[in-house]
Amino acid sequence: MQISPINFSNIQRITNFKNLSFKGISDIKGDTFEKSTDRLFSAENLREIFLNPENEIGHGANNTVYSIPDNNKYVLRVGKGYFQPQNITTTEYTDLDKHEDFNIGQLTGRIKTDGGILNGPQLIEVLKKQEGKSYGVPDFSAISDEYGNLLPNEAPYEDYSRKLSFKTLLDKVSSMDTEAYEEMLETFNKAQNAGYSFDPLNVNNLLIADDAINMIDFEKSSIKCSYLELLNLLTNHDYIKTYYMAPDIDEYSKHEAYEQTLTIIRKFLQAMQNKGLKFNCDYIRNKGSIDLLKSNEFKNAIGYDRNSGISLAQFLEDMGLFDSTLENSRQFFAISR
Repeated sequence: MQISPINFSNIQRITNFKNLSFKGISDIKGDTFEKSTDRLFSAENLREIFLNPENEIGHGANNTVYSIPDNNKYVLRVGKGYFQPQNITTTEYTDLDKHEDFNIGQLTGRIKTDGGILNGPQLIEVLKKQEGKSYGVPDFSAISDEYGNLLPNEAPYEDYSRKLSFKTLLDKVSSMDTEAYEEMLETFNKAQNAGYSFDPLNVNNLLIADDAINMIDFEKSSIKCSYLELLNLLTNHDYIKTYYMAPDIDEYSKHEAYEQTLTIIRKFLQAMQNKGLKFNCDYIRNKGSIDLLKSNEFKNAIGYDRNSGISLAQFLEDMGLFDSTLENSRQFFAISR
């Protein structure tokens, strides 16, 4: 069977996001911020950064990220816990930058200070800055503790504000040009080939910026992430059932979200076709990715009829998106039934 590549038309570009801008510390400038093994960060400047709540960009379960005033290239990340920035008196910078030609918010340096517990050592990480707004709704486990209680400042999983944010970003991602998907895949592959591993379990590791889908939270590891897991995050498929079932969402919005999900899948697959990429399921860690592969959204997006007598794996192979001669083909055939 010969399947023609997916075509798209009438794609509108999303509106621009305003870049975060901070002022106030004159001796750390964006264009003159030099990373070298002997670069010492001023203790006074670091205290100003961490003690000003306007510099906090965001936080996760383990870390908080801060902007560097007048700098659009790097951010600072520090672990939660016993950090006491008001006690910083000494600093020492170590450069770790490998000068890679991609940006995944990776670690480029560390600052050793004395702002830890009992004025002990505290490491501050310097990361490449990524632009964009966190995408979608994270899994419930990411916003709750081990007892199932919501973490501080987290809205309930089914809160209306989460549904509104989910739909707003679905609008933006589905309206992007296919080239944005291609650039995301190119960066994804460069990072993994350089030894970085992407966390496929948290949808907020995707940042939606001006005509770009950016990624963060890569760590040096031999563990890989599959294209299917990346697509699962991009559709936020783990949350869409909650959206479909929500009594406070009108039927038109639900139908529109369904169609936008199909559009995202088609553009992602088109980008894979354009780049000559194929699914590889050796690395699947997220069960939600398998659910996506078996979902009506995925099958309807590619026009697959389960009653056609052709397996989904064979259908994808005819599209040039799967290779049955690969060692992982048996696993893919099994999960795609």
